[in-house]
Amino acid sequence: MNIQINNSQGIYRKMELSKKRNNNHSQIMLNEIGGSSNSSNFAKVQKGLSTYDAYSLMKNLGSKFSVNNLTKDSRKVVQKVDTERYSIDGSDEIEGYWQIYDKMLNKSFVFNPNTTTVQTNCNTDKNYIVSKDPFGELMDVMPADSELIGALEQFLDVDSIPTVSLNENYTVDINEFTGIECLKVKGNEGGGSWVLISNEQQMEQLQELADVYKEKYPSLVKSDGVAMGLAEAEVAGLVVRTENGIMVIACNGLSYMDNAEPSKSWNIRYSINDTNMYTEIINAMADGYITGSDIEEVSKWEKYFKEKGLDFERILSDEELEVLVGRQESKSKVNIMIKPDDAKAVVATLNINSVENE
Repeated sequence: MNIQINNSQGIYRKMELSKKRNNNHSQIMLNEIGGSSNSSNFAKVQKGLSTYDAYSLMKNLGSKFSVNNLTKDSRKVVQKVDTERYSIDGSDEIEGYWQIYDKMLNKSFVFNPNTTTVQTNCNTDKNYIVSKDPFGELMDVMPADSELIGALEQFLDVDSIPTVSLNENYTVDINEFTGIECLKVKGNEGGGSWVLISNEQQMEQLQELADVYKEKYPSLVKSDGVAMGLAEAEVAGLVVRTENGIMVIACNGLSYMDNAEPSKSWNIRYSINDTNMYTEIINAMADGYITGSDIEEVSKWEKYFKEKGLDFERILSDEELEVLVGRQESKSKVNIMIKPDDAKAVVATLNINSVENE
């Protein structure tokens, strides 16, 4: 099993997890490629456009799409502003773009001010800097505390920054273990989540969650990088811990990995266009239809999907395939990618190929 995990804390890693039969355990092998979001390693986006090309497109089209944008409020040519935690300046790499550097989290937020607004969650009074692409789709989100709002006011040379209500199509959940907020787009919850880390305490809680993965699932998680990637994916609502293993809710499939017995691992595939599948899976657990040890049982999920009239395909394990083909050698390759997509959201994708060797 290959899993690519990029965390959104400024360090992007490629992690290859190979699931093999080895003493009845799953081995996870990790190759890390370090690099920040500002490095040349981050120069390409998934759809084939370079960052420069994509941002150039946004620069040319951006002002047409956001009426309440930050550029509209600026009184002067922007000049660098430094506070104890934040540094705000024009981007060195993309003309017309601005950059916020969070010194505490060592993370940069680069955005087009023409398509960026400050939005307020009326339920919590919390502010968020929300950046969209030229077509109005969410690109990235950053929590904005009072220090950051004050720095932006100084940067823009304004007395106050007008805010708008948080887009009604966004939902913000709070992870119980870490206290970290996670923003999703309604109707496309499985298509990606924005993990919003606000302070050092939350970073420490995230590390504690990563340690839980290493301690509880030693056969599956053998590196700090993989543990942190899974912890962040859990905060994003893409990973569920069970007593004996880990379940991943991808945008196009559901996968369970057993820590002790690989033969109990399984995969289910569904269409990436079935955007309701994520909600159906979450509801099955939240409503008590599938809970506890039943989460590990593929038969429970098959029954649930059938009763709901949902389209899915069961992907057989190596052991099951060998029985069906008369013990001939066979191989199933499963790739799970957990990483920020083009919009820097954390998203999981399941790719499954079954190959029978003659």
